[in-house]
Amino acid sequence: MRKILLSIVAAFMMLSTASAQLDLRILNHLSVGAEVGTMGWGVDISVPVTHFVDVQAGFSMMPKIGINTSLGLNQAYPEIDRIPVRGKALMKNGKLLVNVMPIPFLSSFHVTAGAYIGPEEIMGLYNKESLLNVAQYNSLHPDEKLGLALGDYVLEPDATGNIDGKLKVNLVKPYVGIGIGRGVPKGRIGFKFDIGCVFWNKPTVYCNNNEVLDTDAGGKGQDAMRIITKFKFYPVMNFRLCGKIF
Repeated sequence: MRKILLSIVAAFMMLSTASAQLDLRILNHLSVGAEVGTMGWGVDISVPVTHFVDVQAGFSMMPKIGINTSLGLNQAYPEIDRIPVRGKALMKNGKLLVNVMPIPFLSSFHVTAGAYIGPEEIMGLYNKESLLNVAQYNSLHPDEKLGLALGDYVLEPDATGNIDGKLKVNLVKPYVGIGIGRGVPKGRIGFKFDIGCVFWNKPTVYCNNNEVLDTDAGGKGQDAMRIITKFKFYPVMNFRLCGKIF
């Protein structure tokens, strides 16, 4: 056993030395990158496994920029026409990607596979004015619920008159794509461009931690919500600038 361990250590040392001398690109470089795209902004690190393969690991998130709008109720209610609401992106993920370059000595074209892993919530919606009177009405009329009509979804306020709406997808989101550029550049500075798709299953609408089913409410954003909640994938386009540390 001791001879086997010594042989493994010796082989590893020889591989590391050879990689350093011949630049075999086997875990002997490290790059740090910053990116921007449809997944938001992000940072990552990348190491080469061979001339043909780079591995990237990092984090990305959408800027928390809010959008103000207003929604009406699913049914008429005295003195209430539209309620101001605020929506914002909540998407943030860690990522682990493998870039495979079929002809690394001639081109930096690559095929990428991996996954983004992060919270299920990708979008949020909140009321800016209290809906306490609507909540009180709902408590007295359990068979005739009122709520904000977001497309064909009815968001009912909780007992305090507040709405916490969420659009949720899978926790693990597989990714496949293609692009130009290396995770670890040949020189000191490099650029990388990727297009692909994240597969996150059918988005689900939640309100105050309860799943909301599709109805015929016909509220504002009806067409947009139909599109968003039907697509099981999300298009990805990223631009990355990276620098080789060593």
